[in-house]
Amino acid sequence: MIVEAQKNHAATASAIEKLQAQADESKALVSKVGGAVQRIEKRTEERVQKAVEQVTGEAGQVVTANLDASNERAEQIIATTARLEARQLWSSAAAMCLVLLPVAVIVAGLWMAVAGLITGAQWALDVDGSTWLGIGRWLVVAVGLAGLGYGFFVSIRRVAQIVGTWTKRR
Repeated sequence: MIVEAQKNHAATASAIEKLQAQADESKALVSKVGGAVQRIEKRTEERVQKAVEQVTGEAGQVVTANLDASNERAEQIIATTARLEARQLWSSAAAMCLVLLPVAVIVAGLWMAVAGLITGAQWALDVDGSTWLGIGRWLVVAVGLAGLGYGFFVSIRRVAQIVGTWTKRR
């Protein structure tokens, strides 16, 4: 059970790292898009200044066409940015689910441990007066309790490591 829990923890950590890498890639892409928006805004400003200078010599239709093209490009950039933000939202939701998964496993493990303790105590008490059978069964229950205690200790230590890693990243 402990080995399986460790495998689950390793798989969860790997999935969290992959999601973190995807989130970092999304952040980099959003940053690039932000730079592109600034360049387009700068280009738009330059085009507007040129258009104002040409208004005296040219028709108003040319100015309107340039502004429309710039507005279309800006709308395309805004739409792309919105799609990237939606992708980050899903990545964050997936990361949250992966963080809550070990908590659910710990709660289920505690539930099974309590049920096992109750069942084990009932089994150890059902000896029909045989002293040696009772002693043997209580020894098995004691070994089970020791295993439970060790498993609980390892789980708490692992959770503390995860929380420590998480707080260092913030």
